[in-house]
Amino acid sequence: MEREKLFGHPGMQLLLRAIRREQRLKLCFSLALGLAGFAMAYAFFQYSALLTILGLGCAVLGILYTRRALAQRRVDDSRLMRLLRYQPGQVAWVYSILTERLPFGLKVGSSCTLYFRLLDGGEISVGMPARDVRVVSRLLTRLLPQASFGYTKDREQWYLANPELLLRSGEEEN
Repeated sequence: MEREKLFGHPGMQLLLRAIRREQRLKLCFSLALGLAGFAMAYAFFQYSALLTILGLGCAVLGILYTRRALAQRRVDDSRLMRLLRYQPGQVAWVYSILTERLPFGLKVGSSCTLYFRLLDGGEISVGMPARDVRVVSRLLTRLLPQASFGYTKDREQWYLANPELLLRSGEEEN
C-alpha cells in the first residue's frame, strides 16, 4: 500500500512531466523528419533520383518513428513507468548528470539527465530541469531500495563487470 502512495508523490509528478516532455519531443522530431523527407523528395523529383530516394527514405523513417511515438502516448505505458511500477527490482543503478550552459562564464541555464541502469545491461535516460532532480531522487530512493544511487567510476566498473554487484541489501544504509 505504501508503494502505491509513492506514485502520488510530487516527485512522481515531476518525473511523469519529464517523460511526457520527451515523448512530445520524439513525436515532433519524427514528424519533422517525415515532412522534411517528403519536401526533399518533392523538391528534387525532377532533378536528382538519388536525392529523391534519400528524401523518401527519410519520409519512411519519419512515418515509422511517428507510429512508434503515437503508440506510447500514455506516460504510464513508457518503459520506465512499467519498470518502476511492476519490476522495480530490475533497476540496479540510478544517477544524474548535470549540464550547465556557461557562455563567457555566465550561467545561462542548466539541465539534468537522470540515468536508470538495468540488470539486463540496458539503460533508460530522462532529461529534466536541474531543480527537479533532488525531489525525484528522494522519491526514487524510497521506490527503489535495492538500487545504488549516484555516479562514481567504481560503480561504473562494477556495473560493466556485473550489474548485480550494485544491488543493495535491505539493511544497508547509503
